[in-house]
Amino acid sequence: MIKEEMTPKERMIAFSKGEEIDRIPCVPDMGVTMAPFIGVTAREYYHSAELMADLEVALFEKLQHDSVSISTSLRGVAEAMGSKVGYPDYGISYLLEPAINSVDEIESLKVSNPLKDGKLPLLIKAIRLTRDALKDKVDVGAAMSGPFSVAASVVGTENLLKWMIKYPKKVHILMDIIAESNNRYIEEVAKLGVSIGFADPVSSTSLISPKQFREFSLPALQKNVNKIKEKTGSSPAIHICGKSKEIWEDVVNTGISNFSIDNVEDIKEAKEVMGDRVVITGNVPPVDIVYKGTKKDIFKSVKECIRKGYDSKKGYILSTGCQIPMHTPIENIEAFMEAGSLYGKCPINSKLLME
Repeated sequence: MIKEEMTPKERMIAFSKGEEIDRIPCVPDMGVTMAPFIGVTAREYYHSAELMADLEVALFEKLQHDSVSISTSLRGVAEAMGSKVGYPDYGISYLLEPAINSVDEIESLKVSNPLKDGKLPLLIKAIRLTRDALKDKVDVGAAMSGPFSVAASVVGTENLLKWMIKYPKKVHILMDIIAESNNRYIEEVAKLGVSIGFADPVSSTSLISPKQFREFSLPALQKNVNKIKEKTGSSPAIHICGKSKEIWEDVVNTGISNFSIDNVEDIKEAKEVMGDRVVITGNVPPVDIVYKGTKKDIFKSVKECIRKGYDSKKGYILSTGCQIPMHTPIENIEAFMEAGSLYGKCPINSKLLME
């Protein structure tokens, strides 16, 4: 690895202030899929605050990446609201049974209590443990699902898509309840003094139209963004999987500070549309490059991402276009970090990026 001049903590403090940094921040999207790195199954990870924290600490010690976080996963808040979730040994959690199956049950849904319901108390403990272990070395954050993605796991994605068309007023009630559930979690996490961000894959325009996003997802997302700003004093980041270009303006206008884009979108385009207002994050392909690729492939992809993004006005963070798959060799993620150090060294050597 290249010897670095700043610690991840120093680098991100300077980056957030627009000051000079030694290299572009590098944050591979990891989490539960890396559980085998510490010799545990995904199932064991999901049920232990200590293992969640242990994994973040071990990965940080190995990679020295610029931010770590504990995620509710896509289904954490939905499970706290009554959905049944499956936990495989080697895979991410999945929906077994939604909390409700009928549109008539929406009003009977209870707002979750983050100190009692589902695995939310476990997650809060994991965030605390991770913060206490790493706060002097690296930014520690909490990630959660955007409200529309929570809704998909509360009622089932198919039901949600149908009900938006057939019962729009009921879906608005559903979104209000879920926004409040998310806000309760935000209030507790904010007490830990960490940053909070969203993953919102079901808001992708690969799944819903921009019009549906604006009507059903955006108002609830706005409530959650407002709550984060109110309780933490800072603006959240968001990652949307799949296509999102048609809603970039809407999402930026909620007051987010950082937009992480999937590798199906183009960093240069994102930079041109919203780079003057938010940090752009992304977007090395996690499957085809980081999981399946050679070191040469990883270096080439990192170089291309940095070439497109490094001069974005509000700043650029090198990341993967989505979560790195389970069983990705740790050497491949080390190569990602090494390439980030080489091509992202500041001041940027634009000749090196063109080779």
